[in-house]
Amino acid sequence: MIRPRALLALAVAVAAIPASIALGSPTPALPAPPAGEISQNVTFVANVPEMKAAISVNFIDNTMFVSTAAGIYAYSMKDPAKPSLVGALPQYIWENEDVSVDPTRSLLFISRDPRGFTSPATPGATFPYGMIQVIDVSLPHAMVQISQIVIGAGHTTTCVNKCQWVWAGGPFANKQTQPADWVGRPIIGVDMRNPALPKECAKPIDLGRNDGVTDYAHDVQVDPRGIAWVSGAGGVRGYWTEGKHRNPVTGKLETADGCNPIPFAGGGTPEAATPSRFMHNAWRNPNATVDGRKGDVLYATEENLSSSCEDSGRFATYDLRGTYNGEGFKNTAATKQRMKALDTWTPEDQEGATACDSAHYFADRGDSMLAYAFYGQGTRFLDVRNPRNIRQVGYFRPDDANTFAAYWYKGHVVIADFTRGIDIVKFADKGAKKGGRSALPAVVAPPRSVPAPMVFEMAEQWGSLCPVAPTSI
Repeated sequence: MIRPRALLALAVAVAAIPASIALGSPTPALPAPPAGEISQNVTFVANVPEMKAAISVNFIDNTMFVSTAAGIYAYSMKDPAKPSLVGALPQYIWENEDVSVDPTRSLLFISRDPRGFTSPATPGATFPYGMIQVIDVSLPHAMVQISQIVIGAGHTTTCVNKCQWVWAGGPFANKQTQPADWVGRPIIGVDMRNPALPKECAKPIDLGRNDGVTDYAHDVQVDPRGIAWVSGAGGVRGYWTEGKHRNPVTGKLETADGCNPIPFAGGGTPEAATPSRFMHNAWRNPNATVDGRKGDVLYATEENLSSSCEDSGRFATYDLRGTYNGEGFKNTAATKQRMKALDTWTPEDQEGATACDSAHYFADRGDSMLAYAFYGQGTRFLDVRNPRNIRQVGYFRPDDANTFAAYWYKGHVVIADFTRGIDIVKFADKGAKKGGRSALPAVVAPPRSVPAPMVFEMAEQWGSLCPVAPTSI
């Protein structure tokens, strides 16, 4: 039985959905792949054009939740070739760049950026507060908010300890309400054990991340061992969030939770590998090896949107050895500690290619095969089994690509594209063998034949990157 408030939410949602995406109607598959460059081992499956302004995606069972600038939308993915809209929760959202879900309790978390509350923005300042909204998605056709909490940060949200806590990151500091020596906002932890009554942690998390300075902590990814990797200005640092562990900073055995994490490893990133040192997101596959050792490889994205290929954000692999004793957490203002880069990769850094764009979100299939979003350079498939030699083995680059993120989903890759909506493709790993895959040949995407649809520049009044007119890059 659907409760009265759920019926009301459903009525509002249905009224807000255009006739072209009526509930239950399958999204028509495109008869042919989009114009652009697509490698032979990538097959175009479907496009959901009404999801333009798609920013991030997550899944609970067979339901895909799409976070856009215009709201949250739920699609049935029982047949990935024919996604079918089942529900909508319209509202303006900025930015919820990495939407998180709790599959056990059927919850979705919306992160509101402080810059998303002001219109027009106040020059030279950002709004003091962000927000997390907690959405009950147990009935995808009748999603309803059950709580919200105003906090001092907001741009991304990440579940830690199976969503018993949620960590929010970003953006730049607000000098009116935060310490004068903060350059950016740290992680704000929120206790979600009672999702109807979320409570902010007493202390912010990941202070002093940039050579001792508290700077912009952008996003968090939790690896299969439960270690939360915080990316942002200056580098990437990992934390235990549950269990007893030796704290390498204090030397004591301590108990971690979502409000009181314990440093694990990681630290600063060198300018030689990632010149802007603004690390956007990261991942650690515990089975990835370097020099025969498992667990020492960190994958990380630098985001820097620029018309200059030399400055565009790169993907890098880092060696965690030499960071397990707190080197990235202790006295870094003096030590200027840096991880060792193993390799870097960008679209233009390939023979015969002349185009570039910043790296953005990526996903590991679980075997060191990455589906990787590169804005106007589309989705790239990177083999990083050898972290010292990153190899591109496939690509999907429509002419109008503005790709934010790519996700592996039940043999498919789901792509969130701000211009195109949701693209769904299949990547053919034809060289696969039992127990692992054979080496696929490296491939090079040809130069773009048309300008990228959108480039970004820093807008001082927003303290953020904003789209500007297309230019040839």
